[in-house]
Amino acid sequence: MNNSRTNWQRLKELTILLVGLGAIGIVVLVSGVFPIKASSGHWPITTWILDYASDRSVDFHSAGIESPPLDEPGMIRLGAASYDANCCWCHGRPGLPAPRVPAEMTPSPPYFPAATFDQEPRELFYIVKHGIKFAGMPAWPSRQRDDEVWPLVAFLKSFPDMDVATYLEHVQVSMETDSATKQLVADACASCHGAHGHGRAGDRVPVIAGQNREYLEMTLEAFKTGQRHSGIMEPIAARLDAAEIRKLAEYFSKQPAHPSESGEDEPSSHPAEAQSRELNESEQTLYELGKSLANHGDGPQKIASCAECHGPTPIDRSVEYPRLEGQPAAYLRQQLHLFADQARGGTENADLMHGIASKLSDEQIDALALYYSR
Repeated sequence: MNNSRTNWQRLKELTILLVGLGAIGIVVLVSGVFPIKASSGHWPITTWILDYASDRSVDFHSAGIESPPLDEPGMIRLGAASYDANCCWCHGRPGLPAPRVPAEMTPSPPYFPAATFDQEPRELFYIVKHGIKFAGMPAWPSRQRDDEVWPLVAFLKSFPDMDVATYLEHVQVSMETDSATKQLVADACASCHGAHGHGRAGDRVPVIAGQNREYLEMTLEAFKTGQRHSGIMEPIAARLDAAEIRKLAEYFSKQPAHPSESGEDEPSSHPAEAQSRELNESEQTLYELGKSLANHGDGPQKIASCAECHGPTPIDRSVEYPRLEGQPAAYLRQQLHLFADQARGGTENADLMHGIASKLSDEQIDALALYYSR
């Protein structure tokens, strides 16, 4: 009897305490007495709690994420270009002090040139993809494109050992800027695509030299509106107006499709030697399968010939469709997988590819990518 009464009394006291705390919280909330100013910073204990909770959350939710090889050629350069276009305004560049305005945020973004990245690649991937609440750290602009996040992870892991000269080599291209269009190319495109559109950041980047002008213009518009998904390209295209998009499409469409014909000093990341390398027996079999699919399709699977829309054929095809010959195999393979998963987006013609790509096996995708890359 006494124990029951004691327990009841404790429950009443606890209820009164919770109601009282709730009432105090409502008073603080409604009165506005609690300061939200960033200038006051956090108490040390608050900083510790937030950092600890963030680290534990990232470790928990990133469990099971598998990292691809981060030493793939061009991986760090592509990540560096993405960082320079979107991240350095808060996290800084090598050789320059920490940005003043972000330094006054609470919490302030870490200055990466002086940072050490102890996180595992899977943890950095999770942070870059999803961002961090209450910290001003945005999520990756396109959640459909995990493949674009890994180059930035590779770059961040290499950042502590990177000097100013190496960083600038990654993000700047030496080219004549004797016109507004060439200056635009240097500012918006060259770090990944090179001065002439042959690529300089690995096989994840398409060759845009000699591509159809109409297709390039439509694609940039699709990136700008978010119809085509890319956390790298969407922010860049969003900063371009219609006239700049036309200028860039015109410029790259007029560039020679092959680096050897452009006279460029910057070596292409898709060298002709690699494309002309003699195939081994298994590759030759795969190549022949790709050639057959590209030129004749597959009747039983109801897969149309790729060449009907994308060439190469003696007859000109619609300028709204991209030319595929000479594109990196890795890039073509990734695009076909994105189409199959309906995760790529694109121009108004992109929906035509969903039904086709979803019928292709992994072997057929590899075969088409190999055939068109050569």
